[in-house]
Amino acid sequence: MAVELHDPQRLIPDSTLFLPNETLVAICRSLSPSVLAAVARVSRQWRGVAEWLLYSNIFITETLSASSSFPYNTLRCCQTIRLHSNLARGLHKLHIRWKSEHGAHYDPDFNMVLSNLSLAIGLAINLESLDLHLGLPSLPEHPTSFTFPATIACYISLRRVSLSGIGPFTYNRLTDFLHLLPAARHLRLPDYYDPISLLPQALPSLISFSGSPRVAAAILPGRPVQSLVLIGQDYIPDLDLSQMALTSVPLRHLDLSSMLVTPTLLRNLSRNLNTVESLKVKLALRHTLHFAGIGLLAALSHLLGAFRNLSTLDLSPTHVDFTGLGDRAEELALCRSWHDACPSLRRVVFPSQTDWMFQESDNTWLSVFTGESRTRRRLAFHSSNKFLGT
Repeated sequence: MAVELHDPQRLIPDSTLFLPNETLVAICRSLSPSVLAAVARVSRQWRGVAEWLLYSNIFITETLSASSSFPYNTLRCCQTIRLHSNLARGLHKLHIRWKSEHGAHYDPDFNMVLSNLSLAIGLAINLESLDLHLGLPSLPEHPTSFTFPATIACYISLRRVSLSGIGPFTYNRLTDFLHLLPAARHLRLPDYYDPISLLPQALPSLISFSGSPRVAAAILPGRPVQSLVLIGQDYIPDLDLSQMALTSVPLRHLDLSSMLVTPTLLRNLSRNLNTVESLKVKLALRHTLHFAGIGLLAALSHLLGAFRNLSTLDLSPTHVDFTGLGDRAEELALCRSWHDACPSLRRVVFPSQTDWMFQESDNTWLSVFTGESRTRRRLAFHSSNKFLGT
């Protein structure tokens, strides 16, 4: 007979049955938080196991409004972690996001929350993923900011770090923190734009970075970064691009979907970062493409030819009104033209969201149109009329 886990009265175990904590953890690990909350009310032992699992991966999202401007859930969670060292040791993921509604203001007591958050992180010696998106102003006149724990013990296992809206950075505060991350593989700093200077031995395991071009130019040299997401400014100096090319291994993936890319910038990228295998771009040609058509992109052939390893070109972030099935003939022509210039090219995604794949067996391009309800495929040489009739 099935047991309804949501009813704690049906979860009372036989007093003669004892399960080791390791067994209970294996049984309960896949349960949802609501079910674990019910499990916690069964017995003292089960409560300890359920709480340990509930606090192993913490995801908190709070909306701060004019009527409720204080992040109580974050504060209670951090206070609980500080009071129970076993919960702190079992914490692997800590993701906290504060959203501010129009008219909301930041409470002066935020420093108390940030202090508790810092102390809780300092106790989480097995933390693997840290994502803080607090929405705090980064201007110096706003004194409220998050302070990183200064001990390396809590960062030994940290693999993923994403920080934004944590308040103004004092001199070297971020640098000192990055020097304490020997195991970090993924780093995201979307709202930090100031110059940064790292020791050569810092971040030895970093394989992906997301942030502003200026910070990327300071972090990438000498490190095994293979994936790069650039955020912010639409102009990148050649000096910064040349610094990004100094990674210890070839850069393979470049995502420029969070900035507008001009043909000039694409040309500079092809000169400095020509080892990339996948390139995701938001072109700054929205209105031009709307009136002139995507055939205008044929001029990119000589630029793409400089990317000697390029296999995937994703233009889907580029928004163009009224693009769709009528542009397929032009898309196919572009695929052929670009492939001639860049023989390694195997996949192209256009602003119409049509995904074109190169079939080496018969030297043809196959298109995949992802609609709202289903995916439709057709060989590139099929007529448009036949496609519209499917």
